Amino acid sequence: MAVAPTINANVGAPDATADYPLSVLGKAHLLLAAFSTGPATMGLTELSRRSGVPKASAHRLAMELATLGLLARTPDGYQLGWRIFELGQLVPGPANLRSIARPALMDLRASTRGVAHLAVPQGTECVYLERFAGRREMRLLASVEYRVPMPTTASGRLFLSYAEPPALADLDHQALTKFGVHTRSELAVRLASIRERRFSEENQTCVSGFKTIAVPVFYPGPEQVVAAISITMMAERRDDQQVLHALWAAATDITHGLRRTSGWSNM
Repeated sequence: MAVAPTINANVGAPDATADYPLSVLGKAHLLLAAFSTGPATMGLTELSRRSGVPKASAHRLAMELATLGLLARTPDGYQLGWRIFELGQLVPGPANLRSIARPALMDLRASTRGVAHLAVPQGTECVYLERFAGRREMRLLASVEYRVPMPTTASGRLFLSYAEPPALADLDHQALTKFGVHTRSELAVRLASIRERRFSEENQTCVSGFKTIAVPVFYPGPEQVVAAISITMMAERRDDQQVLHALWAAATDITHGLRRTSGWSNM
């Protein structure tokens, strides 16, 4: 029996929706996770509200996290600390993938004059690991979040087209409507079309005036999607085929780089 195409769903950070225990470690995680959806700097009251950790506990834990460098105190409140950044750079899977993909993405950015993205699947979300843009596209980077629901982006839709049925069952009705469909049968038809073409595209559904084309990065097998790369460009451009060919060439380079790498670890 044929095996359905799969995606590597163990990529990126822990699922933010997981139920963490009300232990000290669990509360500390909730404080840190609050920054994933909140502002870069938060006072104690807002940090407590967003995390759900009582204010007294939040104060005690935030002070300790700041001592460890995981948070940083500022005149306006708390920010994530440098130690978080340093540790994040050491996660083997993303660090390896970014290192291998970076030259291909830089060449892709130069040849297409668009914004080049590297994304990985995490549960039902799409996580961006790397972006390359020119000076004119910097405002576009500010409008694109680090972690987004899969149905809202070309890369995320690509991941869904290679996902196993249980992953699709996790999508709620709101996610389906973001995909422009209203039933799971419509979703199945749309995903089958993406998988058959082996690329995904969206036109001005994420950012007005821009469109995106995404292709999969296969590893280790020909139907196992470990990542996606994409180009976001002005919607009026008419060179989609040339951009698609450049994307496929870059994706092939990244796959070859992954196969040459020893000690690859799942993310």
